[in-house]
Amino acid sequence: MTLKPLLLAATLLAASLAAHASGTLKLSPSTSTADAGDSIVIDVTGTGFTDRVIGGGFNLSFDASVLTLQSVVIDTVTWEFVSSGGLIDNASGTLSDVYFNSIKATLPTGDFSIARLNFTAKANGTSPISLSASGGFPFANDQADLIDVNYLAASVQVGAVPEPASVAMMLSGLAGVMGWQRRRRAA
Repeated sequence: MTLKPLLLAATLLAASLAAHASGTLKLSPSTSTADAGDSIVIDVTGTGFTDRVIGGGFNLSFDASVLTLQSVVIDTVTWEFVSSGGLIDNASGTLSDVYFNSIKATLPTGDFSIARLNFTAKANGTSPISLSASGGFPFANDQADLIDVNYLAASVQVGAVPEPASVAMMLSGLAGVMGWQRRRRAA
């Protein structure tokens, strides 16, 4: 008789674990190239959220010797209630406690826009851009349950990207053909 309640409990536990709320925060584009002085726009989006999201937050880090974060613009169409672009610290390369909330009848679920990050490329180098959880503003659903979030990273390469040798050879060959045609017409 004790085996049936144990099997029922195990089945309920497995079902509750399978239905656990989750989603992913990603940066788009995930890789960028720019020259020093260029503006770089990176979007923060939620993907694959299984529950209706009432709000959340995130922190961000980047290489302050390569990039400067100019502004954070929250998507107020999706997050119309209370939001903040967080605290930008360009000296340490951090953005802390960005948060956003909605009280609409139809809350975001699945894939949705969160914010736009506006960077300026400072100097040559590669900067990882890493998202992480905000301790003060966790993601939650409309039942006030916490949502597990997977945070993805991105990177920005600033400076000249080396030109592949095959492209250089093709361009020099094209220049040679054009020169040959000019001489042929002149003759």
